[in-house]
Amino acid sequence: EAIVVPPIKANNFELKQTLINLVQSNQFTGRQDPHNHLRFFNKVTSTFRHPKVPNTTVKLLLFPFSLEGEAKIWLDKELPRSILTWEDLIAAALEDKLDIRMNRFEKSLNDMKNSLVTPTAPLKAVTE
Repeated sequence: EAIVVPPIKANNFELKQTLINLVQSNQFTGRQDPHNHLRFFNKVTSTFRHPKVPNTTVKLLLFPFSLEGEAKIWLDKELPRSILTWEDLIAAALEDKLDIRMNRFEKSLNDMKNSLVTPTAPLKAVTE
């Protein structure tokens, strides 16, 4: 897996199924606004507190549950052990979204160029 969760030093730490269900109630497929998804995800994960477990560790544990479809495929394709922190995860996600948007932008520019510069048939001389 790409996400490396830091060791948890709490003996009685457990993610409750209700928290996982809440995260899964608003899964990100890759087509919605990623900022809205992250706001929801941060709001949900902020409700969970454990004195010996940093909130960022909880986020790393829960984040895969918040994805489905293209977004889940994206995470599965990330290099193993390449995401060590919450900041790494956000950076990787935004970098990928930027690449996708740049590719779409380049394609739309090429489509516009191709529609404006259409090859024309040779002009024939007009005779009277």
